[in-house]
Amino acid sequence: MIKIFTTTCFALFSIINFAQHSIAWETEISVSDGNLYGNIRPRMTILENGSPAIIYGNTGDENLHISAWNGTSFNTPIQIVPSGMSSYIANWTGPDIESKGDTIIAVFKLNPTETGNVYSVRSVDGGATFSDTIRVDNLDNGVAWMPSMGIDDNGNPVVTYMSHGASWSNPEYVIVHSDDAGLTYNPAQSVSNVVGEACDCCPSEVIVEGQKQALLFRNNDANIRDIYAVFSNDGGTTFPYEQNIDSLDWLISSCPSTGPHGVFMNDTLYAVSMSKGGVGYSRIYVSSSNVADSILLEEKMVIPEPDPVYAIQNFPRISGENDTIVMTWQENVGNNTEIFYSLSATGANHLTNLTTYKYIANDSTDGAQTAPDIRYKNGYVHLTFRDGLTGNIIYKRGQVQSNVGLSEQFNSIEFGPNPSQDGLFVFSEDLEIQSLVNELGQSVSYSQNKTGTETQLQLNDNLHGNYFLTYRVSQSQLNTIKLVVIK
Repeated sequence: MIKIFTTTCFALFSIINFAQHSIAWETEISVSDGNLYGNIRPRMTILENGSPAIIYGNTGDENLHISAWNGTSFNTPIQIVPSGMSSYIANWTGPDIESKGDTIIAVFKLNPTETGNVYSVRSVDGGATFSDTIRVDNLDNGVAWMPSMGIDDNGNPVVTYMSHGASWSNPEYVIVHSDDAGLTYNPAQSVSNVVGEACDCCPSEVIVEGQKQALLFRNNDANIRDIYAVFSNDGGTTFPYEQNIDSLDWLISSCPSTGPHGVFMNDTLYAVSMSKGGVGYSRIYVSSSNVADSILLEEKMVIPEPDPVYAIQNFPRISGENDTIVMTWQENVGNNTEIFYSLSATGANHLTNLTTYKYIANDSTDGAQTAPDIRYKNGYVHLTFRDGLTGNIIYKRGQVQSNVGLSEQFNSIEFGPNPSQDGLFVFSEDLEIQSLVNELGQSVSYSQNKTGTETQLQLNDNLHGNYFLTYRVSQSQLNTIKLVVIK
């Protein structure tokens, strides 16, 4: 007879210490027909009412479409590129989108690459209609491309783009502000040149919160391509502070075609990026920098390595609000590519929490899932990515589940043995299992046998290690617990 261990106060607190926050995901939704409207590099904004709006590109005609949520489904996509024109898009660069209130602003570059300008469009009705194009750059000679944007508390967009001289010379990132919610744009400010030449094919990001603004970009110092932050604490009037927030000395003569992303959390800037400069493989790094006055790198850490170790991690995105941070990236798993996420919802030790555990986000692991974007707003996690199986853009929403202050069902549940020597765990309740993953966030094969209200869970591959079981009992909230298998 198998002995069942009761979760006494001591055992319960041990579980709380080890268990990680998880996300209870809702059903995945296809945003639109990818064959008709495209599926290249989706980017997302969340309106004040919690509705997502997603911009993405289409191969062939290189058009851009925006799909906005209407409360029950995504509206028919709206084309924002003027008829007869096309936008520069790739799987590593393309348009960007932000919002404030019911106003949505998107920014993009029009073709041809050498002479096309950077433009924006506006919607003041939550994405139901959009304006004609509004020119953002004031570059009459040279090349302007790879725009991205943030938005301030007054709804004024802050746009960055790469500016070249004639014949693609002197690459630098500039910043352009608007004082009238994107109706017009001021002259560009040279920003990245304070630390030298920018990597000429690596997208940048501008991060905005209150009076804080930061340009995050990859530099090029004799082919050493680290991530820098140039920082303003006066609303973008000046950018007097700069910091290497990478310091990995990635030496590469070809173009990485991947850039950073970041989020302000009070007086800390958290930034994510890919580099091969640390361990020699494509890894995602997360850094924290103090921005109380100037900017000072505090620490950087790497997320768990893939399996095999030479597999690729790339294109990270990060978002946060209040005491919660979420991040996502794409990662090779075997011969496929999946979307992973990690999160920190404790209000402390964000860097450690983000880089300790990772989980697969996509439901189907058939076909390549790529190009993720993530937002956290008003208690919900919003994720979008390109699904290679259906050819569509996928959107899914979830809520962070905290294991602190556990539900009554979890407080009273009995299970064991934990740790187990043979991968068999017995629970005193009828469990509805949501997922079982290992420390890499990979799904684990298991079988279960239910007798009355008892559930026996058997790991099919009896490998020692730590596993995370997400489940619910009798329609209660989802909970995640740690199961341990020892030799």
